[in-house]
Amino acid sequence: MEDVLNASIEFPTLIFTAILAISAILWLLSLVGALDLELDATDGILDDALEPLNLSEVPATVLLTLFGLAGWFVCVLSSVFLLDGRSGTALVVISIVIGLVSAVAALVFLMWVAPKLASVFVTTTAPSKRDLLGRIAEVRSATVTDTAGRGEATWPDGTTSTVDLRTVSGTDVAPGELQRGDLALLVDWDEATDNFTVGHVPAELTDS
Repeated sequence: MEDVLNASIEFPTLIFTAILAISAILWLLSLVGALDLELDATDGILDDALEPLNLSEVPATVLLTLFGLAGWFVCVLSSVFLLDGRSGTALVVISIVIGLVSAVAALVFLMWVAPKLASVFVTTTAPSKRDLLGRIAEVRSATVTDTAGRGEATWPDGTTSTVDLRTVSGTDVAPGELQRGDLALLVDWDEATDNFTVGHVPAELTDS
């Protein structure tokens, strides 16, 4: 353990130890709300560099941490076994080689693990009721008026939801005209009341 600790504060492992220290500070700042951990690595000048390596879908803080951990692990083990008893030019040369090999190994590790982590950081947009506009709903209530009415609509992904249906004056559907089992076209959605305005289903949609 003492050898590992000593190697951690000596060149070349010191470089990866510093990277881990920076990563720890970034994580700490994110915990106290001073930093957005979800900052995408594609933001800013990193975009062009990371995109060809398939690393752009993982937040930069996570990439930096994983790079530091992988590089530190390879570097500290190599230093313990290869630098013991070395001195002079041999020590410098071997240290540089170990640092470069560790950096390459860490990068290869990132390229392997990043695609597996990318799905964890994918941001999915919750479906909006507006996605139902233009779709057909089947009336489930006794009737549909300007104050009451229920129906069942199908989302683009095939799932169904019960929605509130309303008639509006000036449209082609009169209050009470639609009965249970009838089909209605969802033509508008009021976000404030969560009600859908209905219209008649065009003949071409009924035939299909």
